[in-house]
Amino acid sequence: METVPAQVLSVAVNQDDMVIRMWLHGRQPNTVAAYEADVRRFLAACGKSLSEVTLLDLQTWGGGPEDLARATRVRRLAAVKSLLSFATKLGYLVLNAGAALRTEKPQSTAAARILREEQVALLIRVENTPRLRALLRLLYVCGLRASEAAALRWRDLTGSERKGGEARILGKGSKLRAVRVPADLWRELAALTTSAHPDAPVIPGRDGGPIDRAAVHRAVKRAARRAALGAKVSPHWLRHAHASHALKNGCAPHVLRESMGHASLATTTGYLHLDEGEGSSSFIKG
Repeated sequence: METVPAQVLSVAVNQDDMVIRMWLHGRQPNTVAAYEADVRRFLAACGKSLSEVTLLDLQTWGGGPEDLARATRVRRLAAVKSLLSFATKLGYLVLNAGAALRTEKPQSTAAARILREEQVALLIRVENTPRLRALLRLLYVCGLRASEAAALRWRDLTGSERKGGEARILGKGSKLRAVRVPADLWRELAALTTSAHPDAPVIPGRDGGPIDRAAVHRAVKRAARRAALGAKVSPHWLRHAHASHALKNGCAPHVLRESMGHASLATTTGYLHLDEGEGSSSFIKG
């Protein structure tokens, strides 16, 4: 086997790094961290530069070990395929080895992650710390992601304690959306702040500074354990619950789409899950 000189390989790796940085540019920090880790795992596993990657390399790797969760393997392969496609469009690669790769369609697990309204109420009720209870309500009532709740500052809110108002949320893909904040939640949030500075966090951490994303996850999981809802409950479950309950209670799909920041209406209507034992005959009288 012909050996590639170390100097040539080093140049290729450095060029790959530049392409990866361009591919990741403009994405959200959490997405950048996950996608970069995915493609780095792949490149380390095959021991090649991007220009040397073949379809067989992708098929052999398959997204990682077989005992890895299916959704994780699908996501990893999707990330690598996206990078190869980007590099080809850029002209960095002559051939896109990922174009011919058949990938599994990720299995939707959203239905299994929908909490009932009474379960959400219990989750919030068992939290005795006002700061964390307000956090749980913010995640659920406004349908926010953990990172969005952690990043929220008072400069992002417009309104009053008497009437409530709107929060400007910078979501995925740096898309800005407006989310309604009811008056009772507004008052609950306002009671937490001791600063009138516009950069003050809406949900402060234990030290009074901004809460971090990891602390948001811990707060939800602790409350879920107290409510005996299981160890898998995460902040995103509350976002799922917001969407499902809003639709069930009559919210128009296009309104929910705007509030959630979904790119596709199909994503929004995917939350129209049937309750256990419910079917179309449930709506027929006679």
